[in-house]
Amino acid sequence: MSETAKYVPDMIAWRRHLHMYPEASFEEHETVAYLRDVLTKRAPSAKLSNPTPTSLLATFDTGKPGPTIGIRSDIDGLVMQEDRPDLEFASRNENRMHGCGHDGHMAVVLSAMAWVEDNLADLNGQVVGIFQHAEETPPGGAKEMVATGLFNDFDFIFGFHLWSTMPTGLIDIKEGPASANSDLWQMTFTGKGAHASTPEDSISPVIAAANMTSQLMSIAAVRVNGLQPAVVTTTYMEAGSANALNVIPPTAKIGGVVRTHSDDVQAKVRDVMGDLIAGAERANPGMEIELDYLVGYPMVWNDPARTAIVHELAEERFPGKIVTEPAMLGGEDFAEFSRVAPSTYVFVGAGNPDKGFDAGHHNPRFGIDEDSLEIALQLTIDVLKNRERLASG
Repeated sequence: MSETAKYVPDMIAWRRHLHMYPEASFEEHETVAYLRDVLTKRAPSAKLSNPTPTSLLATFDTGKPGPTIGIRSDIDGLVMQEDRPDLEFASRNENRMHGCGHDGHMAVVLSAMAWVEDNLADLNGQVVGIFQHAEETPPGGAKEMVATGLFNDFDFIFGFHLWSTMPTGLIDIKEGPASANSDLWQMTFTGKGAHASTPEDSISPVIAAANMTSQLMSIAAVRVNGLQPAVVTTTYMEAGSANALNVIPPTAKIGGVVRTHSDDVQAKVRDVMGDLIAGAERANPGMEIELDYLVGYPMVWNDPARTAIVHELAEERFPGKIVTEPAMLGGEDFAEFSRVAPSTYVFVGAGNPDKGFDAGHHNPRFGIDEDSLEIALQLTIDVLKNRERLASG
């Protein structure tokens, strides 16, 4: 029997229960209550605490000198309706879904805490299970947790993401950037409304907003070094009313995201957006354009030395199954932990078309191959076994 086999039945049961009852960011009260109940029964040596109202820490203090190691899971679901009638454990909470795998993350970390409980006599230092709220909603729960100062003295923090677009069995490990700076923006165009038959009497925010959408697409193409990733995407437009097609509205709004892997490129994109706004106002006298720019999650930084160790451990455990893909342009607020402690964040393949799990994240048809849970657990246990080596780098 493998080292992890005895944990699998509970791990799947925990995952399925959590999948049925997802809660949105900052609303994870019942989720935390369930985690607390499981840990109280299965890992009674852990000291449980709530650094914020909807987050949870499970701290094992061995009483012996040694490093402090954190294992992090995010716990929130998404505000969306699940479309998986084939799953008997599909979401029972209206317009809420674990559409990104956080239910699996929680189950794996709960199981890792059970392993710590079972092996506590052989461990030293401290092991902390970090159940973090609000990963899906910027500025995110990690920033709120890190602000408590509780993680400043950690020697190493490990995190992972079950990844439905990568086949089960593969593990993606990369040194340095692992995700993107993830910002949100919205522009409000205030002009002058008029009857649609007399557009000359208007200062049309609709035309200005449409033109701006096209200009924004050019930023990554011609204003940023082509060797530096940058994505500027418009995802939202609002103007006028379908019930008033003969009215040119006085205001229009557009919004979207900016994704970059460099702080310098991030600043450059924001500066260019300001230049484009100034140009649009000059081209449309009387038009005012307001930019609301939210600096979101920074990029996850995988400490190169520690991540090389994790890569070595993973290759020994799963030979030939370790890959290194380019850093994703998605956001991940594990980045906040990686700014205060040496950290590694990896991606564990969880896609399996033969089982019907091939939809991308944040898709109503999203799902994970549960075989990936044991892989993630084994890697986590190997990290815990090598905590002193990882702490020293």
